[in-house]
Amino acid sequence: MTPAVLTLAPPASARIPMRSPVAYRCEASAHDLSGTREVLLATYRGRSPRLAARWLRAEALHLAWMLSPDPQALYLRDAPLTTAGPGMPRPDAELHAWADSNQAYEHALRALAVGRAFVFTVADYDARYSLRVYPLPTRRLAPPQASVPARYPPRSPAGTGHRRTPRGRRSTR
Repeated sequence: MTPAVLTLAPPASARIPMRSPVAYRCEASAHDLSGTREVLLATYRGRSPRLAARWLRAEALHLAWMLSPDPQALYLRDAPLTTAGPGMPRPDAELHAWADSNQAYEHALRALAVGRAFVFTVADYDARYSLRVYPLPTRRLAPPQASVPARYPPRSPAGTGHRRTPRGRRSTR
């Protein structure tokens, strides 16, 4: 009887990794409250749920900064600014809170990983701002064809192409 020999099997994922057949369309938009107009503020096409979720977080912070800029900024020096009262909507605060929350980020990441769309919407007194991500099916590309080595030019089938007449049989007209 021969002793048992321990052999290692190749890992199950020894295949070449293929790109995911899903991409993620990311959009930031603003709508008027009547719903008749939409302005597309930013777009992005993410190749993975994690990239799409990172874009959501970064775009939420960017949109919050755009809605509530620093009053001491040079470009606002001569602008007439008013202080918002406590009863006024603050979409910038909601966007900051969402972007700073790790739980909200993980929730968005889980939703995108299972193939569901994710929408985060905040409203102002005259507009509604939306951050949307939804999966897009993509085509799988055919594997690349093996090319002919450079030292062997491709041959055309017999009987096709330019025909030469033999030297001795030239016709004179």
